[in-house]
Amino acid sequence: MANNVCLLALDGLKKRLDNDNTMLVQRLRGKVYQAVFIFNPPAPESKFEQFSKDTGWSLPAGYKDFLSVHNGARLFRHIKNGGGYELLSLEEIKENHLDYMPKHWYPISINNGDYIFIDSNRVKEGRDDYLVRFDHDNDVSPQIGSHMKMNFENWLERLIIAQGTEFWHWK
Repeated sequence: MANNVCLLALDGLKKRLDNDNTMLVQRLRGKVYQAVFIFNPPAPESKFEQFSKDTGWSLPAGYKDFLSVHNGARLFRHIKNGGGYELLSLEEIKENHLDYMPKHWYPISINNGDYIFIDSNRVKEGRDDYLVRFDHDNDVSPQIGSHMKMNFENWLERLIIAQGTEFWHWK
């Protein structure tokens, strides 16, 4: 677990936070704001097996490492206006998987109505490109989802480096 990219990125992020878990963040066009970060306590190992048994979904190893440290988090939340990325706990993943969503995709992050999903079938196949993104302006369907060609660890590290900016839209 010590070499997990997302855990190393989280460790680096936490070193930059002040005592209130906030930090000054710069976004596009020079916009600066105070962001707050909230980290949930870890999920016990027994929850992983129960989650997979209850849902039939596979958890990738890097994502399990994250949940072992934080069973959910809020990242880059504007101190006055809210928003930011909500990384869902195991319980919240089940609550946020709605009937119209593809059965083998489960949501792990919500940002202003946009979802990041894990494609459980790709995880079962041993693939490392299992993240899928949906913009809130679209219905959640396999035809509209955009495969991000990356795993959770790379996504989280890049999100932290990009200071909460949707780097996947950069040209």
